[in-house]
Amino acid sequence: MKPTPTFVAWLLMVALTCLSVFAAHLAHAGLSRGAMSASIALIAWGKGLLLVRHFLEAHRAGPVFHRIVLGFAALALGPLPLAWRLG
Repeated sequence: MKPTPTFVAWLLMVALTCLSVFAAHLAHAGLSRGAMSASIALIAWGKGLLLVRHFLEAHRAGPVFHRIVLGFAALALGPLPLAWRLG
């Protein structure tokens, strides 16, 4: 039985969530707060793209709506400049 794309996307979401928890743990183990914040922001962006593509199916709604939703997903990258400042 072949897994559906939605199931694979869900598994990726679970894996990315575990990865972000691990990245937060590394910050408590001595990794810099900036590196942790940057990695979590990138993971959140990846999760946002998965949500937009596989669960919201914005690509079926038309190009304008798809770009708007991708713009909202890009908001997850907002903490990156702050992460570099925290070092």
